[in-house]
Amino acid sequence: MKKYFLAFIVFLFIPICAQNTEILKIKEKILTQFSKIDDYQVDVNIKINMTGFRMPKKKIQVFFKKPDKLNIKTNGFAIIPKVGLNSNPNDLFKMFNFINNVERTIKNNKQYYLIVGSLNPDSLDIPLNNFQSESTNLKMSLLIDAKEWIITKVEVFLDSEKLFSIKTDYINIKNIMVPKQTEFLIGIKEISKIINNFNNEILFNSDNNLAKVSGLSLDEDEFKGKIILNFSNYVINQGIDEKVFIKN
Repeated sequence: MKKYFLAFIVFLFIPICAQNTEILKIKEKILTQFSKIDDYQVDVNIKINMTGFRMPKKKIQVFFKKPDKLNIKTNGFAIIPKVGLNSNPNDLFKMFNFINNVERTIKNNKQYYLIVGSLNPDSLDIPLNNFQSESTNLKMSLLIDAKEWIITKVEVFLDSEKLFSIKTDYINIKNIMVPKQTEFLIGIKEISKIINNFNNEILFNSDNNLAKVSGLSLDEDEFKGKIILNFSNYVINQGIDEKVFIKN
């Protein structure tokens, strides 16, 4: 009887250990790919489509230096999604409370891994506890190119409702994969329940109140929009002066 019981316990735990090992290997390969970047600077053209809001196409400069130094230079007003602009994949993995599932999938004849897990609400800095009286079921999925080891899509869900998604196309520059275009889509229903606690720097770098500039529809009570970032003129691993990251 003891032998059968032990066999049952082993049967239960082997898949869990195997999955954890697979996730660690995937994460390690992604971070190895990202570690090729010591620093970079890049021009980013921003196009925004939000209900009730108009902003001309904007060009900014982004400077990055490992491990986590980031500086953005722009003239005048600009709305910039913080999530997705800093492409350090380790930051995404840190947002998980735990990972529920990892599976292989095929899209356009290419192999991918899909990782799905419970998301720590505090990682978004959004007061979602005011959004629902019951416990928040927040989850995130990562779609990973199994050849290049890059995260091509991020999706965040509240229960069955998608809050936002980030889809990134990459380009290979000197054997380093860097973003070519990022599409950021967001849609939050019943936004009025949290708008009073919605800090304007949660999802965007902006000098104005998020509710005013985002195209918030009070009639529909929904916050929605699309931001497209196009990256060009990369300068990678050429060294960046520390003065670039000193705030005046």
